[in-house]
Amino acid sequence: MSERLPLSLLIERAAQDDVADRAFVRGFALSLQRLASRLELSIVEEMGLQDVVVTFKMTERVKLIITGSPPSELPGEVTVTVDEAEFPFVFAHVLESPKLEPYEFCTLDYASQGMSVRITGGPHTGELGTLLVAATIGNIPKHRVRVDSGVITVSGEELEPAD
Repeated sequence: MSERLPLSLLIERAAQDDVADRAFVRGFALSLQRLASRLELSIVEEMGLQDVVVTFKMTERVKLIITGSPPSELPGEVTVTVDEAEFPFVFAHVLESPKLEPYEFCTLDYASQGMSVRITGGPHTGELGTLLVAATIGNIPKHRVRVDSGVITVSGEELEPAD
């Protein structure tokens, strides 16, 4: 038998007495990634989406962005945005056994958007840029940075604030 609970309750259980800040959201998304093979979201399953990516987008508020392919041979992708105020109406099912196609959990954090950064590794070492978004895909930090040659993706370990 699976356990069915609102996403808001799952968040409350994970937070306990912790402050639900940006670091918490990143950690929560990582815990969901670790549980992904046994986790379903009602909204995803009711729509029959496949190849699902679930992203916690952090601006002034947290939004859940769900992207997936529609069922059957329908073309395109479907994106659903759920505001944090609606988290009590999104149900999570913790399954007893693993599913074949688990979701991918990510975060997008726009708090430091516009910050000047220096790239410290990779092919763009030493270049200065502007941070667009700090992201995690599973547990891998990836940041989008605008440099003179365009927009690049940089590992979190290859980036530092420019003074």
